[in-house]
Amino acid sequence: MFWIGQIMGVIALIILILSFQINVKKRLLNLQIFSSIFFALQYLCLGAINGCLMNLMTSIRNILFSKVKSVVCLVLIILTMLIMSILSYNGLISILPSIAVIIYSIALWQDNLKITRIVEVISCILFIIYNIKFYAISGLIATILELIFAIIAIYRFDIKGRKMSYEK
Repeated sequence: MFWIGQIMGVIALIILILSFQINVKKRLLNLQIFSSIFFALQYLCLGAINGCLMNLMTSIRNILFSKVKSVVCLVLIILTMLIMSILSYNGLISILPSIAVIIYSIALWQDNLKITRIVEVISCILFIIYNIKFYAISGLIATILELIFAIIAIYRFDIKGRKMSYEK
């Protein structure tokens, strides 16, 4: 199961890298739906239940966010994530994916992609710790690369883009 989990992580990584090179929120969400499903399979194979559940919830969240944008939807998603976190609690380390996906859900719900990218950096740091704990090697590599690509996207769209608009 260990190697199957690693393969699922590699597939998730490829899809995720593609998603962070997109500056259109709906397309970003669609790619992240598939990425989250493969990450969920990775964590399931590695026995990291909270990581699996949180990634399944991110797929559901992304589907809902692409169709409905309401505070009620956001609150229901966060409550569901909290309930799943409580049910799958397995020590303090198991809380990290929950925190990561909840704050990222809030960031995705609002319309500012700059905030979404910044929160993605924070979420990556939490998942790096979790991946180390569960020997999610490909997940760790994926999360480090995701962190790098999120920082590149921040530079491309938020720093460089802002400089260019000042020069015009």
